[in-house]
Amino acid sequence: MYKLDPNAAVKADTIGAYLNETGKYIGKFTRAEKLVSTNKGTDGIGFTFKADDGRECRFDIWTRKGNGETLTGLNQVNAIMACLKVREVTIITQPVRRWENNQEVIVDGQVFPELQNKPIGLLLRSEEYEKMQDGQLTGQTGWRMGLFAIFQADTEMMASEVLGKKTKPEQLAKVIGMLADKPLKQRRHPASSNNGGGNNGGSQPPESIQFDDDIPF
Repeated sequence: MYKLDPNAAVKADTIGAYLNETGKYIGKFTRAEKLVSTNKGTDGIGFTFKADDGRECRFDIWTRKGNGETLTGLNQVNAIMACLKVREVTIITQPVRRWENNQEVIVDGQVFPELQNKPIGLLLRSEEYEKMQDGQLTGQTGWRMGLFAIFQADTEMMASEVLGKKTKPEQLAKVIGMLADKPLKQRRHPASSNNGGGNNGGSQPPESIQFDDDIPF
C-alpha cells in the first residue's frame, strides 16, 4: 500500500521550520503585505516566503520615505515584478499571518495579490542586526534573513535578462559568487537608536525601469 518516498520523508522534518541559511531558494510569497512605518510613514512591503522544502522566512522591503523620497528597496520590488511578469499591482484586504509579541496571529491586512502564490527564485542571506525594544537598542544582536537577489523560478533569469528578452541565464551564477552572510560592520550605541525605515532603507535613487510596450510580458 505504501512505498518509501525519501523526498517526502525529508519534507516531514521541515514542516513549520524556519528558513535561516544563506542560499538559493525556489518558492513563493504567501504574504505580500502593504506596510507603513509608524514613526516616519515609510512605505514598504512585508513578505513571507515559503520555500519548496516547506521552510519559511519573513523580511520587509522599504520603498519610499514619508516625504516621497525613493529608497533602494524599490529596485527589489521592481525586480520581483519583472521576474513574476507583473506590470502593476492592486491592493485587497485579506487575512494575513503576522508575528506579534512572540506569537503568530491572524489579522486582516492589505496585500498585493499579484505578488503572492507564484513561483519565484530568491537568493537569501543571513544578516546580523541590532535588537530593539520599545524603540530603543538593547545592546544585543541577532540574525535574520534578508533578500539579496531575485530570479525567475523556471528560467533562472534575473530581471535585467527578462526585460532584455534574453534567452538564457547568465547573471545568476555571477551573483551567487557574491552571496555570503552579512555581519554587522559597526554597532550603534543604544542612546543613538532611531527608526530609519528598515534594513533596505538606503537613499540612492532606484534604477529606472520603463514599463512600456517593449516589456516582453
